[in-house]
Amino acid sequence: MKDLERRVWLMTFAALLIFVVYETIKTLLFPHMSVIASHVITVIVASVMTFFVSRYALSRYSGALSEIERQTERSEETNRLLSAVLATMREGVVIVNSDTRIVLYNAAAAAIFKLPAKSAGETSGAARSFAANGKRDSETATRSETLPGSQALLPPELAQQRLVEATRDPAINGAFRRALEKKTSIEVRVEMADFEGRSFQLNVAPLGPRLAVGVFVDITQLERLERVRREFFANLSHELRTPLTAIIAYSETLLGGAMDDRENNTRFVEKLHKHAARMSDLISDISDLSAIESGQVKLTPGPVRLKNIVTEVIALLEARRSGCNVSFNLSIPDQLFVQADRTRLEQILYNLVDNAVKFNKPGGSVAVTAEPAGDRAAIHIEDTGAGIAAADLPRVFERLYRADKSRSRTTEGTGLGLAIVKHLVHAHGGEVSAESELGRGSRFTFTLPLAQQPETGSHS
Repeated sequence: MKDLERRVWLMTFAALLIFVVYETIKTLLFPHMSVIASHVITVIVASVMTFFVSRYALSRYSGALSEIERQTERSEETNRLLSAVLATMREGVVIVNSDTRIVLYNAAAAAIFKLPAKSAGETSGAARSFAANGKRDSETATRSETLPGSQALLPPELAQQRLVEATRDPAINGAFRRALEKKTSIEVRVEMADFEGRSFQLNVAPLGPRLAVGVFVDITQLERLERVRREFFANLSHELRTPLTAIIAYSETLLGGAMDDRENNTRFVEKLHKHAARMSDLISDISDLSAIESGQVKLTPGPVRLKNIVTEVIALLEARRSGCNVSFNLSIPDQLFVQADRTRLEQILYNLVDNAVKFNKPGGSVAVTAEPAGDRAAIHIEDTGAGIAAADLPRVFERLYRADKSRSRTTEGTGLGLAIVKHLVHAHGGEVSAESELGRGSRFTFTLPLAQQPETGSHS
């Protein structure tokens, strides 16, 4: 705009000089010209010069206005794109000015800080009016080139609430202040107690001379997975150490002379075999779980009569656990067919029913029931054992997690059965859940797609 004014002034001054030169030449060359003729010629020349100067000025102003309109359109388009990008981001984005007032934020940040969601990522009406006004100062014009189309261009009187009003967390406010003062990037971990106890990785960076942008990345799930990974390796080490310690102890006893002890050597060898078998089962389950999680296990689903599979699994368990002193109650319709891989369905049922037997009380019972539920079959395995604490219930399907630490030392099993069940049920397109009450037993439920009864008797 200043360049345009300078050009118009130069053009006007040039026209004035030309007019002075014209008048001087006219007076010198035509000294006897009448006053009327002189005035007429002067008016004509002045009119022609005024026309050209005005046309030049108007053309320049017209070009400047067109450029302002183009810049305004680009600014509005950039603002729309910025709003769309911010709206689709899962990370919270907050931009503050040098007074730590929030001037721009997206919907994710609105949820974190309980800010008005309707204005998240949008430029206010005052801002649009201000942006459309051609009377911008040079500083604002410079900032508009740096960050077009955002609320960060608002003048101080149009800025919104302070950051400290949105959050009282000293780590967040301190990070933004340091980024503004030191003009350097800051990275901190913050916990939002009033936002479902979630953890965020906050990265704050200076944005121009008077702004700072903060990005809140939700790392709650990553931290949970890291915690589960650490617990898994700790539990795996414990599960392997127990049989290994027993194997080493019994083998050293045998090598120390117990080999010739006819009364005890057979018992020691049986103990060795038992703990070696436990390690073998653990490694086998780890291998199975790894293959299932990586998608290497291919299912061959087909119509399967559910009652027959459950009957076979219960018969196998009764044979293996002849002294378990637990009764079985079965209530499954004869014509209930499910779409499942027969081998993997047996594995699911065996793990669930075996757990119901292992964690039951002497003289207890295990009930296996099933019924159609829409386009699926719901299968329930219920026991009368000690139950599971409410705090442990959400984690029972984790690998190697044991709700009752004291019983884990005496109860056989690898601790991977329920994790395998969860992944196999999901692979079939079903869901699995657990309900329990301390002292009254547990109830595990999983669903499988229903299947039509086959015409042949191949799936009995």
